[in-house]
Amino acid sequence: MLKANFDIVPETRDSEELRNSQLLVEVGEKTFSFVIYHKEQRRFIGLRQYNLDYTPGKTMLENLLEIITNDEVLQTQFKEAFIIYNYTDSNFLPEKVFHIELTQPVTEVVYGNAKKGLLLSEKVIGWKMYNIYRVPREIHALLQRKFSSGNYWHYYTLLLYDNEVQPSEDEQVIKMVMRADQFLVAVYKGATIQLIQSYAYQTPDDVSYYLLAICNRFNISQDKVTLIVSGLLDEQSRLYQELLKYFLQVQWDRLPETVKLDATFNTFPSHYFSPLLKMALCV
Repeated sequence: MLKANFDIVPETRDSEELRNSQLLVEVGEKTFSFVIYHKEQRRFIGLRQYNLDYTPGKTMLENLLEIITNDEVLQTQFKEAFIIYNYTDSNFLPEKVFHIELTQPVTEVVYGNAKKGLLLSEKVIGWKMYNIYRVPREIHALLQRKFSSGNYWHYYTLLLYDNEVQPSEDEQVIKMVMRADQFLVAVYKGATIQLIQSYAYQTPDDVSYYLLAICNRFNISQDKVTLIVSGLLDEQSRLYQELLKYFLQVQWDRLPETVKLDATFNTFPSHYFSPLLKMALCV
């Protein structure tokens, strides 16, 4: 069985407590993660994250099936289950022009028609727009069988629904979520979202190049913009030092003070998983 690269689930678990908790699952091109959240107690009980793309001879679908079949925690009947798709084929359309018949042509104009996935759409909470996105049909079918009463969202949709990041009219904010070879940015000028997009990278210089190009494109000041960083990044890393070379206001993403983390989370900085944990607070 595949081993979790992050395993923050207590060895001793209260079965009744798990059954009264919410399960939030994130599925993307390369990763599968889940977090367990007790809503009444506003407490996070555990988290696991797996890589889906590093097993020779197996497809991502086969890896995913192995995980959801054999992970003992996922055999629990949770109170609610939420599926968050983190696939990059995503577009936003203003609410006034959105129509379900536009989902296919809009997606294929931007991302092509080589992939024949399932097209989904949803209203973006707090914004007058819709998110149109494409997910692998066979993975959606597998998750529907496993989590028959699940609710489905896209990662970008919930990332924008973050009460901790509500810039004022004169603020400039770039929110970053770092992965091993990819990062996501949400760019705000005042209360307006300018861009939300994922980028592949190989070196820290690649990240700087993209960020500086974004600042230039949207007329954002490197001195004034607040760069809020989350995901797999440490202060000692070369990438973090690279960010400090170009941006004066770099800060780690934070969780609301009103939520609690079980002791098992203390092994890692909270910003490692803050985007997914915060999504559990708003679904």
